[in-house]
Amino acid sequence: MDLKMSENNNEPRDGASRRDEPPAAGTTRKEKEPTETDNRRMSFGYRLMYFMIRSSIMGFGRTAAFLPEKMTYWLCVRFALFLRRALPKFRLLAEGHLEIAFGAEKSKEERDEILRQTYINYGKSFAEFLMLPHKSREWIEKKVDFNDPEWRIRTQFEKGKGVVSLGGHFGSWELVGARIGIYKYPLVVVVKAQRDAFMSRFIMETRNKWGNEYIFRARGVKEECYHQLEMGKILGLMADQNATRGGVFINFFGKQACTAVGPAEIAMKKGLPVIPGFPARNPDNSLTLHVLAPIEMRDTGDYEADLKFNLQKCSDAIEAFAREHPTEYFWWHRRWKKRPAEETVARQ
Repeated sequence: MDLKMSENNNEPRDGASRRDEPPAAGTTRKEKEPTETDNRRMSFGYRLMYFMIRSSIMGFGRTAAFLPEKMTYWLCVRFALFLRRALPKFRLLAEGHLEIAFGAEKSKEERDEILRQTYINYGKSFAEFLMLPHKSREWIEKKVDFNDPEWRIRTQFEKGKGVVSLGGHFGSWELVGARIGIYKYPLVVVVKAQRDAFMSRFIMETRNKWGNEYIFRARGVKEECYHQLEMGKILGLMADQNATRGGVFINFFGKQACTAVGPAEIAMKKGLPVIPGFPARNPDNSLTLHVLAPIEMRDTGDYEADLKFNLQKCSDAIEAFAREHPTEYFWWHRRWKKRPAEETVARQ
């Protein structure tokens, strides 16, 4: 944001005053509330699995509240490296994705080291997720810095038309989101509800604690996004997961990937640029949110061509950051799962 923090205090370096209340009025209309009935739709095996995961996370979280921070990091990194060995299915999945992304330019040894460091980084992110509900505002402020030297978010935000921000599955986004909430920028993020209702509630309570708002992906969510922009809020959207419905195939690391059109479609309709922002970890385990140059939406009058062109620009920004910070990216997601129709026919 222009949220670049000074060395001696937590005020913005550009002299902007901290906002005590969100600038835009209104409340977020929730598209879907997770309830206990969601769990009953799952098989007994899935319910048992989620119960074990949820219990482990809550147990780890309570323990993390009392342990020294360095020990929490150490334990979570060891746990992540244990999963690397214990769950070969996911390791092989990530190895395959890294081969798609870097197979032509990096050796297998280099890719394996990237993946090992990725496990370490996500172990640290898991530690921060566990510690987050129990830590102070001051701890969060010290943990996260912002790199927006040209005040890109502030400039767009002060126009009063809302901001379409582009995120990706990089690093400790939960911690960065908490920092934005503390700064009192009105951030509204579109998220997918967890299959387990109790897990959804646990995660949302952690996220809402610091002042952010979230809306679930469901029928009518785009209209809700337009509503939030009309109130002048910052809309956080992702476009780096496989789209099962309504996606467009664009290039991602040299291979066609079905991509959700939300960021480009919403920005085009509202006449706004898309502003990318991705976090990366520093050597001291602090985080920096890098706010990148706004992506202006092309408008030639050919809607379909413009949508694909603009969405490709958004994907290019994510790919470029993943190339620069490969150990921050979530390589386990099946980004290239859905294939173009002509590819499917050719295999038959």
